[in-house]
Amino acid sequence: MIKNFLGDEDPVSEGKNLPDRGGASEEQVFSLFDPDPVTEKEEFVISMAAPESFADTTRKSGLAWSAGIVFFASITFMLILGWGADLLLGSSPWGLVGGIVLGSLIGFIQFFRLTSQIFKK
Repeated sequence: MIKNFLGDEDPVSEGKNLPDRGGASEEQVFSLFDPDPVTEKEEFVISMAAPESFADTTRKSGLAWSAGIVFFASITFMLILGWGADLLLGSSPWGLVGGIVLGSLIGFIQFFRLTSQIFKK
């Protein structure tokens, strides 16, 4: 529980009376984002921007997921092709290295292509 800043005991758990807090009752809870009771004006404004629609948020999250999947899949696919080239040609590590490098290049191009669509209006 929350301790009293002036003492070691917790007045709520020990059943003692709470000190007067300027007219606030025990049931009344103030939030950081409530308007000021004197001026009826919000003191903290998180953002003045309008929230995005659900459809736009879904479109952006789908594009982000597909960007990650395409990046991983392109590297994996080219790695498997490089491994197959190593088996067929007998060029032990160079097929894997070439597959990883080529898959990374393809993956980055596709990743940047998809993420650029996320911020289009």
